[in-house]
Amino acid sequence: MFTYLAYTVKIDIAIIVSVFILVLSPILFYFKIFSKIDFSIKFQEIDKQLVIYHGMTNHFKDGIAVGGTLYLMSDRLIFQTNLINYIKRHEQIILLNQIEAVEFVKTMGLVSNGILIKNKNSQEEQFVVNKREVWKEHIEKYLLSDSRH
Repeated sequence: MFTYLAYTVKIDIAIIVSVFILVLSPILFYFKIFSKIDFSIKFQEIDKQLVIYHGMTNHFKDGIAVGGTLYLMSDRLIFQTNLINYIKRHEQIILLNQIEAVEFVKTMGLVSNGILIKNKNSQEEQFVVNKREVWKEHIEKYLLSDSRH
């Protein structure tokens, strides 16, 4: 567009139009993306003092890895998507007393960074985490303590 304006009109007008487009495009893009976010979804408020372990995580939902944070509490796992996630904004709560097993899985069959949570009702939730051994250890520790009560 700049080249067309530079040849057919004055260069000053071409520069002004180009600057206007450069400034306006990111703003329009920003509103286009954020208009799709469903902010009506309210997440459970996390009391940071009750968090045993947490970390940045991807949760596989409908075949899509959705970024967020996974929290381990004494009685549940809570996954909450990032604030700006507009594709699959959601919260996933898994009660620890409903967990049947925690297994290691490879993400896309290649990368050893996944954990699979198997529920007693045959549901499975897959997460991509850092330090999956630590996650598994913490979850199983609370599963054992819950089974003793």
